[in-house]
Amino acid sequence: MSVDPLKNTPFNRGEQIKREPIEKGRGVRLYDVDLAIAEHMIDTVVPTVEVFREKTKVPVLYGNPERWKAVRKDGYLRDKQGQLQIPLIMFKRNSVNRDDTMPSSMNRNVFYPTVTKFSKKHKYDRFSAMTGTQRPVEQYNITMPDYVTVSYEVMIWTDFTEHMNEIVEAFQYATDEYWGDKSGFKFRVKIDSFDNTTEVGEGSQRIVRTTFTMLVNAYLLPEKFDNELTHKKSFSPKKVVWGMEFDMTGGTGTQSATTQRLYNEYSDIIDFMSIRGSQEATFVDSQTTKLTNVKLPKLPPELEGTFNQDDWFRVYINGVFIPPAKYTYSYNYETKEISFIMDTSSPVSSTSLGYILESTDEIGITGKFIELW
Repeated sequence: MSVDPLKNTPFNRGEQIKREPIEKGRGVRLYDVDLAIAEHMIDTVVPTVEVFREKTKVPVLYGNPERWKAVRKDGYLRDKQGQLQIPLIMFKRNSVNRDDTMPSSMNRNVFYPTVTKFSKKHKYDRFSAMTGTQRPVEQYNITMPDYVTVSYEVMIWTDFTEHMNEIVEAFQYATDEYWGDKSGFKFRVKIDSFDNTTEVGEGSQRIVRTTFTMLVNAYLLPEKFDNELTHKKSFSPKKVVWGMEFDMTGGTGTQSATTQRLYNEYSDIIDFMSIRGSQEATFVDSQTTKLTNVKLPKLPPELEGTFNQDDWFRVYINGVFIPPAKYTYSYNYETKEISFIMDTSSPVSSTSLGYILESTDEIGITGKFIELW
């Protein structure tokens, strides 16, 4: 492990991953909860009402302290020209309480992984499927968030009861659902009751007002805590190769007679286990493809009954794995070729491809064969 020369502390180079601007840590803030609720009201919940034979989208405002104080004092809101703003919906956040009903509260030592299926730096290619290599995926380990209940107070003003009914019906229908953007955060919203009042003053405009409280089940996660990111990025292994290693030196740097005798006794098994070939097959006809200039190894007697010879190969057609039940193979010792005959009968089944081979197909085969050069 390397050592930071400035701080004289060890650090892991595997964790030094470049973070693109779009990949920088972004937690879940109270602002994100407010924004998700506001956008859902504007885009989904709030209906369009008809005012003076014109369709009007009811505006939605966040009640900052100045606006909310003016509304509480006067009972309505005016713009800069002194005009009464009706219809209008205003909301503000009242409180944030810990949600004790959730079994998993915030634990900085608990992470859950999320995996991206696509990465611009590691695009899908058929060669990786033919060679048995898996493209690495980006993995993010996210710290468990803190679950809270956020309370909002909402006020609605309209000129007519008919308009108010449409808005209240829309909110009532949207309760007990998840509010938010499809590509962003979503939070569950619950509305219990609506309080309706109608004010008609002498010489003033009639105002129909409704107030209600929304309870939002949300979660909060800071971008950093204790100078550490709450999410960490990593890459999965590109290729995992299973093999066997033997130390024939005996730890002295020279090969002893005992270790040499052991190797000679099990050399067939050791050599067989290390065989693994990979080659793009050659098209023959609509049913047949072949590997050329290869040698098929012999199964050691000690492994008979352990290894299934029908499962020696992994065949991929255009990147799609073909089970061994759908083909048979044979080896020609004179031409040094392994021929694979596919069952192309229709319809497709567990033992049939359901289609014929074409010369444009990319067929990759890996398995127990030796490539001769």
